[in-house]
Amino acid sequence: MTQHFSTGHAAPQERHRLWQHIIGQAYFDLQLDFLDAARFEGYLSDWQLGELSLSRLRSSPLRYRRLRAQLSDLDNEQFLITLPRQSAIRFSQMGRDADCPPGSFILESSTDPYQFEHDRPNALWVLKIPGKLLRSRLRAPERYCALALDGRYGMGALFADYLNALGQRLEQGDDCLHPLVGLQLVELFVACAESSAGILSSQESSVRAAHLHRIENYVRQHISDIGITPDQIAAACHISTRYLHALFKDTGQTFSHWLREQRLEGARKALCHLGNGHSLATLAYQWGFTDQSHFSRVFKQRYGCTPREERERQQALRQKAH
Repeated sequence: MTQHFSTGHAAPQERHRLWQHIIGQAYFDLQLDFLDAARFEGYLSDWQLGELSLSRLRSSPLRYRRLRAQLSDLDNEQFLITLPRQSAIRFSQMGRDADCPPGSFILESSTDPYQFEHDRPNALWVLKIPGKLLRSRLRAPERYCALALDGRYGMGALFADYLNALGQRLEQGDDCLHPLVGLQLVELFVACAESSAGILSSQESSVRAAHLHRIENYVRQHISDIGITPDQIAAACHISTRYLHALFKDTGQTFSHWLREQRLEGARKALCHLGNGHSLATLAYQWGFTDQSHFSRVFKQRYGCTPREERERQQALRQKAH
């Protein structure tokens, strides 16, 4: 089945709304930022290949954003593989930034916020793959998001060449191709992704470190917020809550355990700066504990003494040092 869409017949003041609708129907909900909405031009052709779809998209400069508010339908996960043909695109997702020139391609996930933009007119091939289908063939495909894969050499070239040839056949009117060709595209992409394991490993390490650093900084700034949640922190750090938990799982601890450790250690260090007139209840609130009794209980579980005993010990050590 073939579908063709265009903003050409719409009044200038309606083109941005029409293109927003076209993009939402073809892929999923996105926020569109237009450089010049009244003069915007967009054309999209879409072909169904079994469970997959392939689209040819041509448009004026544009920025697409996948917002957290648009992530409600996580069960209907989709992946997009985009090949720019005319000018470079800039893509950011999961803390990674990729410059993708013509000749390369990128993977995008519908289940995490992202930003996709090109500041010059562009022509794109976009392959849409259901999440369940890609996950059945590639372990944790989100690891490959925002990683510019080279379509000029090796398995990347086979994938890009096959997709371009298939797209040209479809544009020439041969829209009765067997769904098997879509699955062959997926297999070629998987082979390309798996052959990029060395690049991926290096990028994953630096990206994860950057995410953890950003999370730590945010938590330090909001440590007194008793109601701080993983959702709040993930949103502030522009990642999904699921990815936040995965980051801490890789460190061998849960996020909630790590957060409690940050609060306890911070409170323990602060005890040595408190005079006898300072309230332990105030300290508890400053470090995000619900009340003094809860603070004292978990503190003793962690350090083997109460906060009061720890304060007295540290004061005695300071007096002895002087």
